[in-house]
Amino acid sequence: MSDIKRPRPDFSGAGPVEYQPTETGPAGAVEQLLASEEARLLAVPGVTSVGIGFGPAGGEALTVGVVDAGVAARLPREIRGVPLVITVTGPVDAL
Repeated sequence: MSDIKRPRPDFSGAGPVEYQPTETGPAGAVEQLLASEEARLLAVPGVTSVGIGFGPAGGEALTVGVVDAGVAARLPREIRGVPLVITVTGPVDAL
């Protein structure tokens, strides 16, 4: 962090405002898990998508889309304590 204070943008007038994004913090546990496990899950035949969503208790979970229930049955229900929410999406074709 810096001790330099940046002036806040002045929205009182018309015209463009300079975009000054803030630095993002370190990724959370679920984001890190997604980064480490996404390729492995997508390598399973029949897995169509992997992402982050909400689990049954409202906490974060990995969401996995699969083509059929047979693929869903072969996947774990959690990875390193993070639940997997598995949805049968059917085949997905990119346009």
